[in-house]
Amino acid sequence: MKTKPSFIANKLSLAVVTAISAASLFTTLPAYSEETPEVDAGEDFPIEVIAVTGRLRTSASAAVEERREQPTVVDIMGAEQISRTGDSDAAAALRRVTGLTLKDGKFIYVRGLGERYSSTSLNGAVVPSPDPTRNVVPLDMFPASIIESLSVQKASTASTPAAFGGGHVDIRTKSIPADFFFKASIGGRYNTNDSDDTYTYNGGDDDWLGQDDGTRAMPSSINDVTNMYGGISPIDIVTGSNGTVTFPEAQAINRGLASDMYRDMTIYTEGTDPGLRGNIAIGDRWDITDDIIFGAMTAVSYKEQAENYTKTEVELAGDADNVQIENAKDVMGTDSIVQMSGMLNLGLEIGYDHKIETFSTYLRDTSDDVSVAIEETIDTISEPNALQVYDVSYEERNLISNQIKGTHFLEYLWDLEANWMYSNASSKRYAPNELSYTYNVVFDDANNMTSRNLNTQDAPKYVYSRLDDNTENYKIDLALPIEFGDANILKISGGYEYFERTRESYATRLGFDVGLSPTDPNGDILSSDFDKIFSDENIANDTLDLELKDASTDTEDYVAAEMIDAGFVNFDFDFDDVWRFVAGVRYEDFRRVTLPLTPDGEISDESGRYDIEDYAIAEDGWFPSMSLTWKSSDQSQWRLGASKTLVRPDLREVAPVRFQDPVTGFDFFGNPELESSDIYNLDLRWEYYSDDGANLSVGGFYKDVDAPIEAIQRISEAGRQLKFYNAESGVIYGIETEFLHDLGFIGREGGFWEDFFVAGNVTLSDSEIEILGNGEIDPTNNKRRMTGHSEWVANMQLSFDSPDESHSATLVYNVFGERIAYGGRGGLDDVYEQPFHSLDFTYSFLPTESFGVKFKVKNILGETTEYDQQDVVVYAKEPGTEFTLQFNYEY
Repeated sequence: MKTKPSFIANKLSLAVVTAISAASLFTTLPAYSEETPEVDAGEDFPIEVIAVTGRLRTSASAAVEERREQPTVVDIMGAEQISRTGDSDAAAALRRVTGLTLKDGKFIYVRGLGERYSSTSLNGAVVPSPDPTRNVVPLDMFPASIIESLSVQKASTASTPAAFGGGHVDIRTKSIPADFFFKASIGGRYNTNDSDDTYTYNGGDDDWLGQDDGTRAMPSSINDVTNMYGGISPIDIVTGSNGTVTFPEAQAINRGLASDMYRDMTIYTEGTDPGLRGNIAIGDRWDITDDIIFGAMTAVSYKEQAENYTKTEVELAGDADNVQIENAKDVMGTDSIVQMSGMLNLGLEIGYDHKIETFSTYLRDTSDDVSVAIEETIDTISEPNALQVYDVSYEERNLISNQIKGTHFLEYLWDLEANWMYSNASSKRYAPNELSYTYNVVFDDANNMTSRNLNTQDAPKYVYSRLDDNTENYKIDLALPIEFGDANILKISGGYEYFERTRESYATRLGFDVGLSPTDPNGDILSSDFDKIFSDENIANDTLDLELKDASTDTEDYVAAEMIDAGFVNFDFDFDDVWRFVAGVRYEDFRRVTLPLTPDGEISDESGRYDIEDYAIAEDGWFPSMSLTWKSSDQSQWRLGASKTLVRPDLREVAPVRFQDPVTGFDFFGNPELESSDIYNLDLRWEYYSDDGANLSVGGFYKDVDAPIEAIQRISEAGRQLKFYNAESGVIYGIETEFLHDLGFIGREGGFWEDFFVAGNVTLSDSEIEILGNGEIDPTNNKRRMTGHSEWVANMQLSFDSPDESHSATLVYNVFGERIAYGGRGGLDDVYEQPFHSLDFTYSFLPTESFGVKFKVKNILGETTEYDQQDVVVYAKEPGTEFTLQFNYEY
């Protein structure tokens, strides 16, 4: 029995063909190939061109068939499935997978474990995250138009990285086509939150490209003064005795620095644009000779839209018996988004034995979040009775990935198969000008604002930050098949992998010290808009007693590097295509150093708390894994898997620096004393695949986590500040089920209901961690569920395909049980994120083979994201209901 691979058709096409012609699985779905060669039993043959037609349900079944052939527990979602549900990016699509939930529209929770327990790769290569606040790449950066399929591996194998928690997501971009194609689409959106209240300000000319043109950038003069005087404000070093500068000279320098900064940032409202989104993809392949084929495909996408929202934030004080609202904030804002992506993939096939591919991917995701909040605190009971807080948060996130990989079948070396890959990727987060400023405001009994003055006690603050992350990843593996008898195969494989990452993260906080009050002679200007107060005229005429200061209060800069050398050996036994046993072991040698920096660029010891040795870590270990598959019949099979893995602290979690969570606004602090969490995994799953295309699976899982990492509130700090700590222990376990079936059984054969099918999945689970208090933390609940864990998750899908394939419609429902957002302390209960009932509808009309229309309604129920603590809503955000219309053309 040969194991020679065929490269001519892509994996998804081969899965369809296998499902239709070999397994006879989807007998109810018509499919035709252009040419069917006559083949003797057991003979290998290439598939030159495959044209599969049929109802869109075939795509869902094809993904199931690929999952069926995997050696371990894996879930697959293909491009057609993503298109059917109308999801625009990888994050939205993945929440349809069994046991997965979506956090903040960007991050995936697998089996109730937070995003730090998930990992992501692009075409099999690890890529860096451009988001400094998260462990993984924000998956909303990957538009659906470039995705071939999504693979979610839930059980570890020796060939995959040992850093494996809840699951690993591999995003596979579109591969070389079987023939020429051209696809284009354009569309727009409307949201029920849209009206003439989009918040904005005067930005740069290139904002529509998601790129600042330099308008917001920190002036070079500030760095020049910092380097010259050792501080932001020369006034701070005026001593008279050393004669560095005179006070008038220092004032002149300050005015010059302030004049260089961008100050035309008064927030105002305007009409909401409908938004724009479009995609173009083109590809072809050429027969250079009879044995050499070259293929290429490229795709670009663009999305621009303004997302209006309302938000509530509340901070509690006291304990369970005496709950007080210490701070309450009502926010209205707009997040203006620009997303751009580009992809170029090339492929070279030499005969049927060699294939080399390159993947180049560029992603840009820009967010310009502008908001105005009315904040009430225990300090604003009397005049001023509220604060009006203006925030501008502009950030660009970019990811560039270049990969090359090869697969070779060496028939003359005992059918040896060789695979290799090299990847170089870089990500960048650039936030050139985050601004916040506050006004003291007074309202009358009718809730009308009667006065407004700039709060000079809480001076306007500018934050300039950037993060650069670079990775290099290469690996090679060899696989040798050995035949025993007619139907028994042992495949021995082994390989080596190297991963390297370097990161630089810098932030500068500046503040205006105005030195003016409303009662001063020029105090009336404080009631003006921001750009009028800090106008060139007021700065030049010294109307303001202005001083530009360094507003940093904690270490925020750091550099880091990590390296991993890994090797593995794996044994894959296939006994008569009935039993399959896979066992292997992986060895990893891990090194990391994370160095916090002072504003002067020196290594910080955090006021003597740490030595430089505390910033470095070196650990190695062996990670065994095994899986057993028993095909109990042609229609059903059992899987059993066990493995040891770990989750290492992320760079942000061990760097003793401050960063702010963009969703909750909490300040987080890293902890160099964190330890890696060892995880022992156990999986069991039964799968059933009927002859009519239906399928059913039921599985159970168990994970024992040693020293899980949790974000816990600090009792030594005022306000909502969290730090990462190791809990004592943790465990998570549950069952999950998935199904797919048409509804033909409801009526007569060939009747109306055969055009419908239903799919869904449900996960029921539980978890527990134990946390002990220390000098910094005092958790209210020493034993509780893991942060981010939902006890139940459900996805349901009802779909319709017309017999003539001109119409298709899908109704999708997703919901998760309440989950802990962060643990409570000092007697206050934990904060729970409440269930979000997501109901979406997608309808597609294909009047011709080339032209189509797609309409989608998202969040039909108008649900609100909500966090509760002590029966008080402490965080709520209303995303509204979104309508999108898209026109497609395909040739």
